[in-house]
Amino acid sequence: MHTSTLLGAVLAAGSILCQANAQVTTECDPTKVTCPNDQGLPTDTYSIDFTTTKTLPPEWQLANYANVGLGDQGAELTFAKRYDAPTMWTKFKFFFGRVEFVVKAAPGVGIISSMVLLSDDLDEIDWEFLGGVTTNVQTNYFGKGYTGTYNRSTSPAVESPQTQFHTYALDWTTEALIWSIDGVVVRTLKAADADGNGDQYPQSPMKVSLSLWDGGDPDSPTKEWAGGVTPIPPPEPYT
Repeated sequence: MHTSTLLGAVLAAGSILCQANAQVTTECDPTKVTCPNDQGLPTDTYSIDFTTTKTLPPEWQLANYANVGLGDQGAELTFAKRYDAPTMWTKFKFFFGRVEFVVKAAPGVGIISSMVLLSDDLDEIDWEFLGGVTTNVQTNYFGKGYTGTYNRSTSPAVESPQTQFHTYALDWTTEALIWSIDGVVVRTLKAADADGNGDQYPQSPMKVSLSLWDGGDPDSPTKEWAGGVTPIPPPEPYT
């Protein structure tokens, strides 16, 4: 069993605007059709401590068949068998601001823990952990679903992400996007420096999406990037 644990999340936004779906997909792309209005929040700040709740808050959505538990260590996303991809996301969106996650990633070759900001038109900002890599985390961004040559990621160092909780933050403004770990900046992307002369800079309302997925599935094109083929069934326990 592979488990990624989220202790809590804090969001502070200038303006907040929502909809829901699974990781890197959209129910309605406003660049192609007219979509319903997004759901927002009544305040400029939002926080959730998953260690203090035993039921999923109403502003969060689970993917179908998602294996997510709420316990003393927070929200636990579990991969137990092939094709599991537990995902949870906010029903609201925000448009620029700061997001903090307190997270312990899942271990296991091929297993990917993700904290993603994602818009309906597939702007995307990522933190991603490879379960077999114990010394760093990956950062990434995409604009309107365009991946380019997958040359935008960085891999800042972090100590034992699968056994220790750390605070991972994103500061997202019109001018720059900043990733930080435990209060230390590890990457800064200026909007003007994004691919496409800045056109690929994320600039549309985002939901917060948390997931655990099998990048090492034997049929997946991502298995080499994920560190190899995931053992199926997975060994136990991984928590």
